[in-house]
Amino acid sequence: MNPFESTRQASGALPLHPGQSLKRLFLPLILASLAACSEPDKQATGQPAEKAAASAAGGSAQQAMLAEEKPRPVRTMVLGEESVRMAAAVYPGELRARHESRLGFRVAGKLIARQVQAGDRVTAGQILARLDPSESAPQTAAAKAQWLGAETDLKLANADLQRIVDLREKGFVSEAQVDRQRAAVDAAKARLEAAQAQLAQASNAVEFQVIRADAPGVVVGLDAELGQVIAAGQSVMRLARDGEREALIYLPETKMPGLALGQAWLVWLAGERGAQARRYQAFIREISPLAEPGTRTFAIRLALREPMAGMPLGVSLQAQALSPDKQAARGELLMPTTALYSRDGKTYVWKVDESSATVRLVAVDLLGYSDQGVRLRSADPQSAAAGLSAGDRVVTAGVHFLREGQKIRWTEG
Repeated sequence: MNPFESTRQASGALPLHPGQSLKRLFLPLILASLAACSEPDKQATGQPAEKAAASAAGGSAQQAMLAEEKPRPVRTMVLGEESVRMAAAVYPGELRARHESRLGFRVAGKLIARQVQAGDRVTAGQILARLDPSESAPQTAAAKAQWLGAETDLKLANADLQRIVDLREKGFVSEAQVDRQRAAVDAAKARLEAAQAQLAQASNAVEFQVIRADAPGVVVGLDAELGQVIAAGQSVMRLARDGEREALIYLPETKMPGLALGQAWLVWLAGERGAQARRYQAFIREISPLAEPGTRTFAIRLALREPMAGMPLGVSLQAQALSPDKQAARGELLMPTTALYSRDGKTYVWKVDESSATVRLVAVDLLGYSDQGVRLRSADPQSAAAGLSAGDRVVTAGVHFLREGQKIRWTEG
C-alpha cells in the first residue's frame, strides 16, 4: 500500500482525485494574492486624490487670506502741508514791468529806419521807427487834388447861384431854376467834405508810418529788422513802461494747489544772500491758467508793494511764499477732487490712521470748487464731531478700491 493512502485513510478523509487536490491547494493562495493586490490599488487610486483635493482647498484659502491681508497701495497727501512746503521753497524769477506794450505800425510798408536798440530809454513822443513814405505819397497827392477840385466846384456853384438869384429878382428865370442851383451848391459842398475826409485819411496814413513812444520807458525787445516788409499791426518792438514793477516766476504743476490771488510773498535780489538781502513785500497779482508748452510750468506774476529803485529790468530775483494760504486762515482746506468718494448720496474722504496703516470714511462738508481743487470746511477743534483738519492724511488716488479698516501702503502725492 502507498504510504500516502495509508495516511489519508488513517485521517478518515475521502479519497481525492489528483486534479481536485491541486485545486484545493492553490485556490486559497490565489484569492489571498488577489486581495493583497487590490488593497494597494485602492490606496493608490483613492488616498492621493483625497490628499490633493485637501491640499488644493487649503492652499486657495491660504492665498485668499494672504491677498486679503496684503496692503493696498494708494497715494496720499497731508492737508495744509502743501502751503507749508511752498512757504519754505524758494523760486527763481526776474524783474519785469507791470505794463509791457508791443508796438507796431497801423499800416503796411517797408521798414527803412529804426532809431532805438534793445535797452535804450525813450521819452513820450520820441520817434522809434519809420516806414518807406514813397508808398503813401501818390495816395496823398491824389487826395489833395480831389480836395482842390471839390473846392473849385463849390466856388463855381456859389457864383452860379448868386447870378440866378439876381435874374430871379428881375423876373428872367423861374423859381425852379433857383432851387436846382441851390441843390447843385449843396452837392458841391458834400463832395468837398468827402475830399477833405480822404485827404485827412491820407495824412493819417503818412503819420501812421512812424512809431512814437506813447509813454516813457525802456525798449526790451526788437521783433523786426531793417528792410523787412511789415504788415499792419505786426509787432516791431516791445516797450516796458516806467512805473510799477513785478516779479515773474514759474511754478510746477504740483505747486499750484493752494495758490490764490493776493497771497503774500517775499522777493529779493538773487545776488544778495543771507540776512543782508533786503526783502521786498509782494503779492500774487496773476496766475496763468495755461502751462508753458516747453517746461509745463505756470507763470505767476507778483506785484511789488514797494519800488525796487534803480534795479534794471530782467535782473534775477528770488521769491518765497510768506505764509500759508488764506484758505487755512479762514478754516478751509484744499485737496484734489480725486480724493472725494460718493456713497448713498453723500460725499466722503478716506482718512488714514498712520499708526495702524488703515483707512476709514469721514464725511466732509464741501464749500466749492476752484481751478486748484475742491475746498472743504475744516473741522471745529471744539466739536467732537468727526471731520478733517490740517495735518490729517487723506487718500487722493485709489479711493474706489478701499473698504473700511483696510490696510494700505501709501506714497506721497
